[in-house]
Amino acid sequence: MARITGVDKALVKKAAHAYATASAAMEFHGLGVTEQKQGTATVQLIADLALITGNVGKPGAGVNPLRGQNNVQGAADMGCQPHQGAGYLDVTLAENHHRYNAFYGVDIVPDHVGYKSPEMMQAAIDGKLQALWIIGEDILQTDPDTNKVKQALQSLDFLICQEIFLTETARMATVILPASPSFEKDGTFTNGERRIQRVRRIREPLAGTKPDGQIIIDLMNRMGYPQAAYTPQGMLEEISRIAPFFAGVQWDQLGDNGKQWPLGRDGQGTKILHAEAFKIGKGKLSFIPFEESNEIRRHGIEYPYILTTNRELAHYNCGNMTRRTKNTEILGEDLLLINPLDAAKEGISDGDMIRVESPRGEIASRAKLTDEVKPGILSTTFHFPETTLNVITSDECCPETLCPEYKVVCCRVG
Repeated sequence: MARITGVDKALVKKAAHAYATASAAMEFHGLGVTEQKQGTATVQLIADLALITGNVGKPGAGVNPLRGQNNVQGAADMGCQPHQGAGYLDVTLAENHHRYNAFYGVDIVPDHVGYKSPEMMQAAIDGKLQALWIIGEDILQTDPDTNKVKQALQSLDFLICQEIFLTETARMATVILPASPSFEKDGTFTNGERRIQRVRRIREPLAGTKPDGQIIIDLMNRMGYPQAAYTPQGMLEEISRIAPFFAGVQWDQLGDNGKQWPLGRDGQGTKILHAEAFKIGKGKLSFIPFEESNEIRRHGIEYPYILTTNRELAHYNCGNMTRRTKNTEILGEDLLLINPLDAAKEGISDGDMIRVESPRGEIASRAKLTDEVKPGILSTTFHFPETTLNVITSDECCPETLCPEYKVVCCRVG
């Protein structure tokens, strides 16, 4: 491990001892753990460490993923994944299929696992996916292997983009549905500690725009599935009836601090999960041996640098919102971080525009010499579409989640 990570084994032992002997210890991890081929395996091993040291189900302990956006938890809770519906219910199980159909009075709820995002791109190219409705995501800027994504979008018969700005993806849309940002609508966000929090509108939506929920209901009504008038209160009531762990959640009782699902009979939230039992019962710990990334195995010699993508504090994700603010005075372009030793070897000076090439293509970026990255490692952001960073990233994914391997991109510079 010391050879692969560059972390001294004595420090690893010291950290392990501190974690194992603490009365309570918490683990936090971000996208650096999950955006790689062994992302799921790494998270499972982190959970194993918490279990064997007793750091689960008590105050000050636990495994805490820091999600990439403010409502990732809420989106997952509501079934924004192809294998589960609202409440994490398996869509392939007959009882869940019947539950959803009966609740909505239809007989069309899918009973099979759909495509994950990378699979959608390939399916579109293969002619198996004809239409796509994208809500609030600029996949042409954020998804890996931009050329493949562009080919997929061009292969569609019909592309709907529901957006607050004209993004790179929206420019390719057949139809654009103008939406309202979070500041212009009421609703809830659910954060990483399962806390359902009120979102309060601070201004009326711009003329011609609507909240996402209203847009969806309008389309349902037009397509022959009559819906009640859209209200945030009504949506939360519907959620509390269909998602088991949202049972008892009421709009007027969220208050200023929200509620942590699941709620007890007294209406109070659950501060700590797994205090008495695990939802899935008992089982064996999983151990997954280290396996080198296919990207490095295939391209590591010809493309000797490893580039990892990240975000800077001044910008939010792909920058569609923050690029329209004075934040661009803090950071006005994507910079390529390179260690001074590597820069000297490649004849690169601070501020130079350099070519970064991978097996998928090449981009140009301005170099920033810094000790923040160690030799052999490059780092950059994806806040500005002009950089077209994801032209060079790979569509290699974690086999379990199909989360792209943004943290391991073999490249060379010049």
